[in-house]
Amino acid sequence: MNLGMEDAMLPPGYYLDESDPDIITLRREDGTFVAAFSAQGATREGIIEAAMQDSRNPADPDTGTAHEGEDS
Repeated sequence: MNLGMEDAMLPPGYYLDESDPDIITLRREDGTFVAAFSAQGATREGIIEAAMQDSRNPADPDTGTAHEGEDS
């Protein structure tokens, strides 16, 4: 599945890394990992949803993991 044209549909600051023919990797513009999808089973909706969730849940700068639902 070639989703290169789908980069335009992603929120600003995200892109798809399709360097592995079996895996589509969603990355932030600084290259950090967000999510990985099977190239055969990936859907436009699933990838966009992962980017939207990541943009709503800022990651901990030390670990890169989101603290969804955690009280401050």
